[in-house]
Amino acid sequence: MIIPLNSGSAYQRFTVTLSGKKVRFELRWLTRFSVFLVDIYDSDAPLVLGRALHPEQNLLDGVITDLGSLTLTGSPATLGNLGQNNKLVYEP
Repeated sequence: MIIPLNSGSAYQRFTVTLSGKKVRFELRWLTRFSVFLVDIYDSDAPLVLGRALHPEQNLLDGVITDLGSLTLTGSPATLGNLGQNNKLVYEP
């Protein structure tokens, strides 16, 4: 499953369902380090906080084992190419 991402926004908040669990994503751009940080919440409970969005790294690795993997594929994420030259891919 590909999770849609929008370019041009330094902050994004959206909800998706992963393996039957509704989770909220928050992405924020850190200009100083040129990286997006990702927070993932189940309701209001944090599942993942402050994970850097780098290609080929599972955002859920070592944190949430029952949800599968969530990986950015393609080019490193920037404000201008997020969701265009890369994709956030979920695999149960």
